[in-house]
Amino acid sequence: MPSAMKNEKLWRQVGCALISGCMLTVGFGWADEGVPVPPLDAGLIILLHPVCVHFAIALIVFGALLDCGGSLSGRQDWQQAGRIGFFAGVGAVGLAVISGWIEQQLPQPNSVFDPQVAELLFYHEYGGYALLGFFIILLVARLQIRGQLPLLYIILAGIGLVGLTVQGYWGGEMVYRYGAGVRAVHILSEAAPPAPLENTKGPKPDTGLKRD
Repeated sequence: MPSAMKNEKLWRQVGCALISGCMLTVGFGWADEGVPVPPLDAGLIILLHPVCVHFAIALIVFGALLDCGGSLSGRQDWQQAGRIGFFAGVGAVGLAVISGWIEQQLPQPNSVFDPQVAELLFYHEYGGYALLGFFIILLVARLQIRGQLPLLYIILAGIGLVGLTVQGYWGGEMVYRYGAGVRAVHILSEAAPPAPLENTKGPKPDTGLKRD
């Protein structure tokens, strides 16, 4: 009975926190309604890849750490929560890979950074495929495990987190360094006039015009 009351109190606090967060979000949205934001272009494309990526990273890291930590400390409730989070994270990784592939097929405006992005995009794309396959294998293995996790599984989970970190780094380099997928960067790079080429060395060519 005390345990049930404790869980009920915990869920009540979680519910209050979620409701408060939603109210704050709506309040901030209303406060920003009067701020004019000039559109860069008339079109609108809803990109789901960034949304899926955030859920994939958060759920995989949360689930794997909580599952392994619960196994090492003997906390079955931690393991249960971590297992659910990990399973949801693998699903989010799948959505991130699918949404990234779909968005790559959409027509994209040209950018001055395309040559620099090409190699990173190759690593990021195929790294995503490899990570998805790795985590699916890890998920299948996790379904077969009951009780404490073997050391091999914990090591493989750590390798998966390292791979996820590298994958996130490549994605961050593409977006924050080269502006891949950022519409403002593409539009402004197209609108910017080419820099004039000036010959600053050597004598100026004779135009045949004499000054008095």
